[in-house]
Amino acid sequence: MSRPHSDSVSRLNRILPVPIELHNDEEDIESVDNINRVNGSGDSRNNTHQSPKKQKLSHITNVMVGEHHLIEGEYGKPYISWAIKIVLDDSDYSSIIVYKRYSEIEQFHQDLLHHYQNTKSTLIPNLPPKDNFSIERLLLSNNWLEERRKGLQWFMSNVLLNPKLQDCEVIKKFILG
Repeated sequence: MSRPHSDSVSRLNRILPVPIELHNDEEDIESVDNINRVNGSGDSRNNTHQSPKKQKLSHITNVMVGEHHLIEGEYGKPYISWAIKIVLDDSDYSSIIVYKRYSEIEQFHQDLLHHYQNTKSTLIPNLPPKDNFSIERLLLSNNWLEERRKGLQWFMSNVLLNPKLQDCEVIKKFILG
């Protein structure tokens, strides 16, 4: 015997999710409000969101470089991947976890430097130095990995939590790509 769907559940099924935006422009706030109206959530009876001028789009509020993972690469050559948790709007329910190799983070750094090469007011911090990774180093010294993690944490925090940089396409590509 099936249970009848409540009216609120059937209304939820008609609302399409709005993609997460990583910037906060007035024009985009109005477009989110327009999307809500098109999807039916802008109806005054169902309107639970703030007015367009007060509504804030998601932005990065915390970043944590977590555990490293040893991955067996092509031709048996291992590499390390870092878990990076990006929290939006101070909510653990709105977070993204990405796994990136040091070389991908290094490319991200280069892309940022290239993107902001003509902007003297935007300083991109340095990455921790690149050392040669080897299984022997991993087995002999977890201290090396912890120092690398701390350096990556410092870099990611200074880049991803900088409000001047959060609108950058390079950052969106790094997180969502």
